Amino acid sequence: MDKRYAHYENLSVTSGLGMMVLDTSGQTLFASSLLADLSGVLQKLRAALDCEEASRIALLYGCYQARRFGGRYVFFDPAGLVYCAAPLLDDKGKLSSGILAGPFLMTDRDEFIHCDLSRHPTAAENLEEWSAELLNIPYRTPRQAHALSEHLYHVASADFSDMAESVPVQTDTPVAAYSLEQEDDLLEAIRKGDIRTADAVLNDMLRQILLHYSGNLEVLRSRVVELTVLLSRAALKGGADIQAILGLNYGYLREIDGFSSVEDIVLWLQMVLRQFTRHVFDFSGAKHADIIYKAVEYIKRNYAAEIVLQDVAAHLFISQSYFCRIFKEETGQTPGRYITAVRIEESKRLLRDSSIGIAEISGRAGFENQSYFTKVFRKTEGCTPGDYRRRHLERR
Repeated sequence: MDKRYAHYENLSVTSGLGMMVLDTSGQTLFASSLLADLSGVLQKLRAALDCEEASRIALLYGCYQARRFGGRYVFFDPAGLVYCAAPLLDDKGKLSSGILAGPFLMTDRDEFIHCDLSRHPTAAENLEEWSAELLNIPYRTPRQAHALSEHLYHVASADFSDMAESVPVQTDTPVAAYSLEQEDDLLEAIRKGDIRTADAVLNDMLRQILLHYSGNLEVLRSRVVELTVLLSRAALKGGADIQAILGLNYGYLREIDGFSSVEDIVLWLQMVLRQFTRHVFDFSGAKHADIIYKAVEYIKRNYAAEIVLQDVAAHLFISQSYFCRIFKEETGQTPGRYITAVRIEESKRLLRDSSIGIAEISGRAGFENQSYFTKVFRKTEGCTPGDYRRRHLERR
């Protein structure tokens, strides 16, 4: 076995996590024996969630993002499992491959099953069986995930060509910007629905991140991503859509990667936090929370197509009139208005990418034509889509 891969195998054993190396096309160059032991349950889980190809792409994309975010990257795959990634560079400093540690959970296994898997019809059919299936997927706290990403970065950065019997010890690991107690305070505030406390703790954590890392833009990006990973678990537990809260989709990642100043990153994070607060707390006191959450999930999954309220109601196994009534009672808005709001938010995200034409955006966001899209956008945002794009580009 290659000396480098032998070290990764040892690291897998000592950490209790799977290790793998992917080349830039996504081909597996190395997989630890522990990861091989998990291949069956991973295949079954991804099949149940219909995300085999999406997971493969996410792992490869994680390697690229690790290169962009200062060498350290923590992310969720489409199945809700967590990985750490670090880049492996060639002698010219270009990405040659990437190393990943995982999968692991950052939430209790039963909570993962009943909060994550229960959302998917195929997996929900046999929830009790997943307790045994997922028994070997380890659990790690956010702080442990952070430490692992640091360790993985230094391992990936080590020069193994001259390695003898030991790995060079790294002594320059950055000090954590905020405390474990602050993480606990944030999660507790979210659990209680205490928006004021949650906002205060988040602002203080952001202040400390800026104090520690504002001089290093790449590391600052990495720390902000780690903070959003912490938020994602709380958001998911609160019933929110994880992609909406984090923006950890391709569009948002491309956007933050292009930021050239601390101010840009702070503005981006504040926008994410506003989304987080709105989506987590909007329905926290709803009497029919389960129905509302499932309706919101259905809408966010299908907004790009024509959404018929009768189909949404059928998906929830209730009548259309009952669905419309409780949705308005619990959210303060009609389902139709909520669908429009989701489409407008998606169109705004797409408008920030100047390479996409406005006509194409109207279709991708679910509007029947560009004229109607412009009319609704102006009514909602007070400006045309073109004006919104120009203002955004002027701020860059």
